[in-house]
Amino acid sequence: MPLPESSSPKITLYPDTSTTILKQADVIQSPKKILTLLGFGTAISLLGDATLYTVLPNPAIAAQVGVTLAMVGILLGTNRAIRLLLNGPMGLLIDKLPRRGLLITSLALGTMANLSYVIGHGFWPMMIGRILWGIAWSMLWITGNAVVLDISTHKNRGKFSGQYQMWFAIGIAASSFTGGLLTDLLGFKGAMSLTSGVIGATTLLWFFFLPETRKDAEPAAVTKSDKKKTPWKLVFTLSVPVFVSRFISWGVLASTSILWLSTFVGNGLQLTNFYIPLATLTGAFTAFTMLTNIGSAPLAGFLSDRIGRRWPILSVAALLGAVGIWLMSSTWLLLALAGALLAQITGGSTETLIPAIAGDRIEKDAHGRVLGIVYTFGDLGSTLGPPAALGLLNAGHINIPTIYRFSALLFLGIAAFSLLQIKKRIAPHNT
Repeated sequence: MPLPESSSPKITLYPDTSTTILKQADVIQSPKKILTLLGFGTAISLLGDATLYTVLPNPAIAAQVGVTLAMVGILLGTNRAIRLLLNGPMGLLIDKLPRRGLLITSLALGTMANLSYVIGHGFWPMMIGRILWGIAWSMLWITGNAVVLDISTHKNRGKFSGQYQMWFAIGIAASSFTGGLLTDLLGFKGAMSLTSGVIGATTLLWFFFLPETRKDAEPAAVTKSDKKKTPWKLVFTLSVPVFVSRFISWGVLASTSILWLSTFVGNGLQLTNFYIPLATLTGAFTAFTMLTNIGSAPLAGFLSDRIGRRWPILSVAALLGAVGIWLMSSTWLLLALAGALLAQITGGSTETLIPAIAGDRIEKDAHGRVLGIVYTFGDLGSTLGPPAALGLLNAGHINIPTIYRFSALLFLGIAAFSLLQIKKRIAPHNT
């Protein structure tokens, strides 16, 4: 049955500690203000992780850290492997515990992860940091999306989800660019030192200003009966696009961008008397492609709200992404760059529309667990992506253009799968 329609929600701050300062902030905040604060913090949290993906596949920078290229593939996938174990239990906790405390804890753990890159050297200190970040991001991303569902209705859920995804894309774009630039200017450890300070300051910002969005903020016990509320058929349907999208976008493309660019510009780009090193150029490239995500994610959400259907929008987005990644295999630089822009449409639209569909279909007290399971499949995809792509390249069995063409076929699979869902009756939308 369709969930009851409600008016635009009024979100009250429920402090989850007895701190006097927090009690003084016991005021009503608008959903838009909450979304802005949440999105800003989420964007800042990505500074360290985006930097690693931008610069660590460069053998010279990997040598500074004390790891090999083969180790890089493992490290880039480790945080996601940790989330495979944590996302499900984390979803259950998110349905039972106040959102605010979990979000603040996630940023604190993110700060610790970045500090481990500064203090340590070699594989194991980096591994510890990746494990900490895996815990932090599992907590942050599932809770953040649950907050978006808390403060939205089916009439604006796509729009709000798209705006949150926009903040994520802004974080990736800004972090990739600044991370590459700071690494070239300050070295890897210098860049990570500055990053740790910024994320730590954002943790304090959330501590003083981020409100609670659960109407019942009192913790509740997790019981066996909770498992019966999980709509498994829907969960698997939502998980397929997320798995494939992340395997390609955050697995294959993210881990090979610096190598893909090097086939066009070598170790850097000479512009008259100005030389741009490869790490900075890769960060600028990632930021450039994220512009598509910044625009397409809110647009996909808005259109799905407007027409009352989400799966058709996802199908079109996947088709455009397939065209884009196929063009990236071209030897013509301008054509390949145009393809890189198009390729980002699928990932941003998937991350926008799948949570919105989940919010349309399930009761509020099951948002966390469903998102947790869906993102487990997503993290499985992004965990397998880097070692699969870098491993094949390392072994010399396949080249980057061939990998990209195969990825285009997978995007076409998402388009076809989404079309199959259109005829199914979904409340409150025919999504």
